[in-house]
Amino acid sequence: MTGEILAFISALCFALGSIAIVNSSRKNDNGLLLSVVLTGGFALIAWAFLGRPFFSADIQEHFWPAIAWFAAAGIFSTVWGRTTLYRSVQLAGVVRATTIRRLTPFFSALFAWLVLAESLSVPAMLGMAALGASFVMLYFDNRKLSADSISKEDLSRGCMLALLCAMTYAVSYVVRRSGLSLMPDPYLGAFAGSLAALVYYLVGMTGLVGMVGRAGGERRRFSFRSLDRPQLAAASLISLGQVIQFVALSHTTVARVAVVNSIEIFLSTYLAVFIFKTEKFPSMLAVLATALATVGLVVVAAG
Repeated sequence: MTGEILAFISALCFALGSIAIVNSSRKNDNGLLLSVVLTGGFALIAWAFLGRPFFSADIQEHFWPAIAWFAAAGIFSTVWGRTTLYRSVQLAGVVRATTIRRLTPFFSALFAWLVLAESLSVPAMLGMAALGASFVMLYFDNRKLSADSISKEDLSRGCMLALLCAMTYAVSYVVRRSGLSLMPDPYLGAFAGSLAALVYYLVGMTGLVGMVGRAGGERRRFSFRSLDRPQLAAASLISLGQVIQFVALSHTTVARVAVVNSIEIFLSTYLAVFIFKTEKFPSMLAVLATALATVGLVVVAAG
């Protein structure tokens, strides 16, 4: 149960982070670079206090192969996954983008079966089916909603980026798990991944401030200047969520972490509606989807 509880906390962090992204008044400076730096900082602190000694035998035996896996996971999640996460939420909104990104469990289960030969128990498969059905219900419910101020072009691009986000995060789960099988230290793994992501970004920098990259086909400028509070909150929460997610993978399977993380869509929706009031009250179909997803989550965690 430890892994499932950690995965739920991670989902809560991602949900709050998504809401913070939408609430930011500065859409051209999304704090993405700051989130990468914070991920590395959180992971380094956790490794210093909770990780295994660097010179222990299980660390040194498979050090470089494991670091390669962790670095690859950092590129998939902290670079490609997080870039598409930020941009999809900005273009399509919290509910729509997060709904599509919750396809991650299905990609994760498929990739874990193909690469890691992981299997699922019958209750866990039933729980995943319940979650899948809830997402289908939510998808058709979202199709009935008006796009409000979102243009069709932005909505289409945001949905496509959300799908890419789901796939890149699914790959990162499998790659992380491969690294953890060689070196079971999630804190060192999270730090190595964030460091690789930071190096990836630094390649495109013209200076410490003013890095230019690509996100969703547009030229993007990342800067530590002029960050507002929602951007700082988003960077902190998403960074913390990713580190916790990495630790969760050391306690349970890829598929279970991905499935429990999928509850983020419902957390995001109801936090946005009832707490932060940035979204409209959900329809009855959305309420039923939430109930079905809750049942599925309990079954997966227990099975």
